[in-house]
Amino acid sequence: MKRLTYLLTGCFCFVFWGCVTEYEAKGIKEEKNILVVEGMITEGESYITLSRSINLTDDNPTSVIYVDNAVVCIESDDGKVVCANNNAGQRYGRYTLPVGKLNFDRKYRLKIEILEDDYSADCTVGTDGLLQCPKELIEYATPYMSPILTPEIDSVFWTKKSLGQMVNIHVATHSPDNEVLYYRWSYKEDWEIHSDVYSGVDFTYPFYCWNKENNKNLLIGSAEKTVFGKVTDIITEMHPSSRKLEVLYRIIVKQNAISKRAYDYYANIKKNTQQTSDIFAPIQSELRGNITCHTDPSKPVIGYVDVSTTTEKIRFIYPTERAYEYSNRPWSCTEVMKDSLLEWYTFIPEYFVPFYYGYDENLNMRLFYIFNQCIDCTKFGTTIKPEDWP
Repeated sequence: MKRLTYLLTGCFCFVFWGCVTEYEAKGIKEEKNILVVEGMITEGESYITLSRSINLTDDNPTSVIYVDNAVVCIESDDGKVVCANNNAGQRYGRYTLPVGKLNFDRKYRLKIEILEDDYSADCTVGTDGLLQCPKELIEYATPYMSPILTPEIDSVFWTKKSLGQMVNIHVATHSPDNEVLYYRWSYKEDWEIHSDVYSGVDFTYPFYCWNKENNKNLLIGSAEKTVFGKVTDIITEMHPSSRKLEVLYRIIVKQNAISKRAYDYYANIKKNTQQTSDIFAPIQSELRGNITCHTDPSKPVIGYVDVSTTTEKIRFIYPTERAYEYSNRPWSCTEVMKDSLLEWYTFIPEYFVPFYYGYDENLNMRLFYIFNQCIDCTKFGTTIKPEDWP
């Protein structure tokens, strides 16, 4: 068998599975530095992320090489062009394009221009020991595509089979005219955190905090074989004792209708991974989508960019719904320590913070300490409150 070839994609987007299954590359030699494109052309603002693939045999196969020096534009077939602002200081290869309202009488495409090293030209070794080659302007693009109208999300809800079981969050949707059969979802989570103990009068620590997370999973669904075109899928799960659920939890689910070609492309990625297709996971170099290199058609590109509107639905989970189940912390918040006892913990003093001044058993005024996780909620989030938080 040929040496197995796997490439790591590093993609981030407003939308989206770890290990790889054994796979024999079919006629494609092992390559690195392939452009990886992730994103969706949609109304309002579109987000495109560019990165480079690397080989699993590299020293750090989990690192992501982002591309921040590209010119990224969305073009319509009537000649209108919208480009990302190169002076906006984009990071992690993420480009924002203000598309506005999609016109269903028009077609759209993504166009990318990048100055890349021309390894076919004369290259020299610099004083830093690195190879230095002349730059060549390389152009990549998708075909022009008509927008797809995305149906509204019917509902976002949670289930739990019994006490101690995982809390599953579902999305349910359908197309009223049964014209949309394939979907892609993304979500953003926000949750409120409270400290276990109020701070005293001697020292003040933040009690209210919030945290957030964007999903990095490839979430797709098909209504092709369902009754009345209805789709209900689990998009995420969490342990019932997760602090996400303890006070107040919010999930914002975004939905995009996608083409069958896009669905087949993403399904192929999932098929070739053992877990739930982390978008940062290694994938094969021939998993190419609808993006081609116009400068050199033989140059491989990884990614699929579709055009569709976006719908979303927000779901809060309140404490009264009893999704959360309390479990003991791995630290104690009922005990405080006198300063003299901290000598036992000199190797981990950062675990304790001053709590209050009080009298010990000998009626001597002492400074008492407590685990910082008990009283300082910034150990689990920030004091920045999300917009529109209840």
